Amino acid sequence: MSVSSEKGKKLENEVAKLMQKKLGARVSRDKRSGAGSHQKMDISDYYQDTPLDLEVKNHKTIKIKEWWRQVVGGASFSRIPTVVFRADDEVLATLRFSDLVDLIAETQQHRVEIKKLRAPIVKIGSGEIVDPDKITPSESRSSWRECRGGNIISPGEKKCLVKNCQYCSNKKVKKEKK
Repeated sequence: MSVSSEKGKKLENEVAKLMQKKLGARVSRDKRSGAGSHQKMDISDYYQDTPLDLEVKNHKTIKIKEWWRQVVGGASFSRIPTVVFRADDEVLATLRFSDLVDLIAETQQHRVEIKKLRAPIVKIGSGEIVDPDKITPSESRSSWRECRGGNIISPGEKKCLVKNCQYCSNKKVKKEKK
């Protein structure tokens, strides 16, 4: 195997491992990468865990236009063609700006949905869902008190309704002898 193909294989494995680690994507380097005349991508995403079709390049001279034509020609329908390449010891990616904006918009949409899912759901007796921020205690509830044991004391009563409440029961507490 030549040095240049070894360099390409190394970067393809690095990109696949990064996607596995950060995204949990079930991707791998395509074993047929660089072989034959058929159109294929360098990173195999059989389960389509990501929306990207990746062409990975590790060359000294950067030929983005040429690489871009190659990735667009081989990209599947409804997948985002992306060129991943190494430049000055940094791994960079090229994709359409509209695709980048679509990815960001989708991410923001998911964040809003997650925020809604994390909010508590409060149902009242009729089954209606109420926003928890808009709940205020009713007058009858606000006039209720609690005993020292945390039990509810009805309005007009002096003790709570719990029979064995240690704070409100009729039991006399024995005084300790000195």
